Amino acid sequence: MRTLLLTGLAALCLSSAAAHPDHLLAEEEENSLIATLNRQLDSIDKKLVFKKGHVSLADGHIDLTVPEGFLFIEADQARFILEELWGNMPDMDVAGMLVRKGFRAARLENDHSFVISYGAFGHVSDNKNTSLDHDELLSVLQRNMQQSNATRIDMGYNTLEVTGWVMVPYYDTYKKALYWASRIKATGSDEEILNYNLRLLGNTGVIKINAVATMDQLPAIKNELPAIIAQTRFAEGDTYDDYREGTHPKSDWSLADMVAGEKKPALAAAALQWMGILVLAGGIGTACFSWSKRKTVKAVA
Repeated sequence: MRTLLLTGLAALCLSSAAAHPDHLLAEEEENSLIATLNRQLDSIDKKLVFKKGHVSLADGHIDLTVPEGFLFIEADQARFILEELWGNMPDMDVAGMLVRKGFRAARLENDHSFVISYGAFGHVSDNKNTSLDHDELLSVLQRNMQQSNATRIDMGYNTLEVTGWVMVPYYDTYKKALYWASRIKATGSDEEILNYNLRLLGNTGVIKINAVATMDQLPAIKNELPAIIAQTRFAEGDTYDDYREGTHPKSDWSLADMVAGEKKPALAAAALQWMGILVLAGGIGTACFSWSKRKTVKAVA
């Protein structure tokens, strides 16, 4: 479906760009193509299944009560949206998505949602290495993103640049929660992306909550996140305090590793992966420009 969508957008963009100024794509033909794409996108939205109330995720490791004003999309459909429609890298850890009421996966305008994942890589201890070097971590993120851009170019995606912190990494000892947010710039868009991250530590793994939005949506993210944190919990027996040495697997990850993604070389910029929404975020015009830039970079490489 991603191929079909992008092919349609590319056909519209390339037809317009290649035409002589005196022989531009007729308005009715352009409108017809846009209408066809919209029908295909609408058919996707009609197949989405939204859930409310209590949901058990990640093979029973997470208990979620869907907050008021939100709907939940389970893992299979969430991954289809993230990977096939929005063009993100595959991620088996995804447990689902929290979206706002009225959500449409393929609408050509800005929106934000929360991706909920579970990393079953063992117990991450906060007994040491809780100090976080913000400048060093930012340099690591920028270096990792440069490395991951080679893969993005090969796959035909926008290249990305980490331009700074929106919120420096912070660890809440009481909540066993790690927070940070970065500012991202993408080729083909004038808009800056907000990449907001939360990690909740448990006895055998970590709950990952990622919110990706544009910078103007930061107040909404801050307003919504407390309810999401309060209602996204480890199941009984899976909390940080339930960890028992010798009984539960121990991770060699540190808090800094989770920010930097250093333990997964193939996904070195793992915390920055939900960027495919840019293909759709700015409407047909932005999508056309993004498509053009990707094809040009890929050809040069």
